[in-house]
Amino acid sequence: MAKPKPKRGRRWLRILGITLGSIVLFLLLFVVAFLFNPFEGSLPEVRDAVPRGVNFFARKARLADDFDPFPTPKFWGEVAEARGFTELAQGSIGQSWKRAGIDRMLVQATEQIDKVKADSGGFLDLMRDVLGQELVVAGYELDYSQSPARPLAEPWWCIYTRVTWRVKAALGAAGFGLVQSQLKDGGLDVSSDGADLVVRMPGAQQPIRLRRRLDLLMISNHAPLLDQSTRLLDGAEDEEPIGKMAAYTDGAQKRIDRWADKNDQDPVNVLEFVVEPNAFDGFRRFAAGWPNAQNKDSMNERVLATFLNLRGWQQVAGGVMFADGVMAATGRVNLNSKQHSPFQSSFYKAEEQRREEWLDPFLAMVPESACAAAALRVPAGDFLHAMIDSLEDAERELFNDALRRVTFNGQNLNDLRDLVDRVRTAFLPRTGFVFRQNDPDTTRDPQTGELQVPVTARSPVPQVAWVFWLKPNGDALAKELVKMLSTFYSTFRFKKVWELPVQFPNGRLSEAVTEFTNPQIPGTGEIAVIVFRDFLVLSNSGPLVRDIIKTKYTDQTGARSIRNPNDEAAAAAFAAIERELPSELNGFVWVHGDNLVPMFDDYLAAADANNELPDPEWMASARQAAEDQVRRSQFPTYGSIAAIPETQRGQFEQAVGAYLREQWRKERSNVPPEARAQILQMRAMAQMLKVGCLQLELENSFAHFQARLVLNRR
Repeated sequence: MAKPKPKRGRRWLRILGITLGSIVLFLLLFVVAFLFNPFEGSLPEVRDAVPRGVNFFARKARLADDFDPFPTPKFWGEVAEARGFTELAQGSIGQSWKRAGIDRMLVQATEQIDKVKADSGGFLDLMRDVLGQELVVAGYELDYSQSPARPLAEPWWCIYTRVTWRVKAALGAAGFGLVQSQLKDGGLDVSSDGADLVVRMPGAQQPIRLRRRLDLLMISNHAPLLDQSTRLLDGAEDEEPIGKMAAYTDGAQKRIDRWADKNDQDPVNVLEFVVEPNAFDGFRRFAAGWPNAQNKDSMNERVLATFLNLRGWQQVAGGVMFADGVMAATGRVNLNSKQHSPFQSSFYKAEEQRREEWLDPFLAMVPESACAAAALRVPAGDFLHAMIDSLEDAERELFNDALRRVTFNGQNLNDLRDLVDRVRTAFLPRTGFVFRQNDPDTTRDPQTGELQVPVTARSPVPQVAWVFWLKPNGDALAKELVKMLSTFYSTFRFKKVWELPVQFPNGRLSEAVTEFTNPQIPGTGEIAVIVFRDFLVLSNSGPLVRDIIKTKYTDQTGARSIRNPNDEAAAAAFAAIERELPSELNGFVWVHGDNLVPMFDDYLAAADANNELPDPEWMASARQAAEDQVRRSQFPTYGSIAAIPETQRGQFEQAVGAYLREQWRKERSNVPPEARAQILQMRAMAQMLKVGCLQLELENSFAHFQARLVLNRR
């Protein structure tokens, strides 16, 4: 029979248990009293601590999951393996990255993270314990305590981040004088100021304050900003967080949620942001001069200025999303409608119509060979007037002079604006553009053997088509426009007129493309137009117009559009884009990287051209236009060249020669040699891009945007 255990052994076990429990309780009380409360809760939302009035805000959750290891992002492998990345990294963008010291800063950041981990014996890991869960950066660029608000010499900023118990313990320990002395011996000046830790870094002008609430750590260079955040956390009625601001909820949260739902992403890997662009001095100065409606050297910028006014951008809110092989962005720009020009007001108030009724039919017309396309819901007449305003005075007067010598619909015309006012009633408020690499037309006249469309103004400009939607019965006015051009083609300085048939396998379209040729039209040597069904298409290339029509009738021709290209990867990318499109939108822009590359190759070839002396054939064909231009601009008192007296003929000839040389310098490539590096970088970016798009939904007071970039994998 087993003997019972001695009672003394049980008593010792009981005493040992009580003792250990007392020690644990004592340590726990010590931690609670002097370090942190391990039983405290977690802050529901970090953004609840950010004031709504900040000028910039960025939030990233699960940051630790984005690196493997820091500082290499997990998606970097896909980017580095994309076509064109090597050229981009070795070009001006990569070099500017190095000159800015980004590589060095990342190395230093990595070293600092490793040092903290090593010095703490592995207890602290900055990515795991400080940055990895949720990180918010916010602050001010303007001092609102003054009226009017003034720019700050240095921004007031605050970092909000969720921390682990290790950081809470370390912060609690840092409040003791002994620990602060040891830190000071190590070169870090840490002191206590109420609930804050004040850190003075070597060489820094301003101290940094650290303040903790539950698992939220706030790090700032501005004590009032910390106080403002604390009042928010305390529920002050006179403060409101950014998370409740409409710019954030409507511009970021709802847009991001919609994207995540369309792309089946849960959770979505997103960087959220809210920015007031004009709070930044650099942006204000940039917006004051770009785009410049008076830029004499760039018509593109003058046209862009009719649409874009950066000074009216009040807030930009949204998110940048990362997925497999895809980078996307969505958000909202709040606009000051009082800054709109009359054209911009009409542009933002264009018709409301479902995209299935206007955009989808247009996309079905864009050939798969196109490198880019765009469609806008915009009043066509107002747009044409804006284009007229963007012309230089001399260019506009050349058009006006020709129009005064012709008739439209049996009536005389005053100028270009008069013509637009007469035809604008034929157009619906939408317009589209198609861009394609310029492939010279080598068709020859069967009678003479000469090129039907000769080009002496050689240029790498792409083929461009401008598509107008016609109202019911609007084709009559559009056909009158073509009739006017055909009847008075020589008045507009066209040399010949050709009819380019649109061939189908079993016949041809009843309408033909009308081509008006002039060797001095840069790159293509022609203007082409067709009126068919509900469309008027105007282009600098007859073959492009023909291919657009053939693509529209894909069932009869087999021609493929960008919606169903032969390239399976491009087809899948476009299907994903269409899945995201809302029922109603104002604008859509699409680009195809593989088709952009040859166009940039053309520009590079033109930039490498060394023929500085004007081509004699070009000089001869351009002579008449040059004489007319010089007479108008420098000898305006004479109604014709013959009226210029002999005493001024020498001066006139010199001016014509100088004008021709200047035009040759511009037209021989339109690409100055110093732009070659920039073209190379754009070519590299085109190589990296499989498909990209931008969609816009516009209202007078805001613009919704969404972009999608698909990497071109090797």
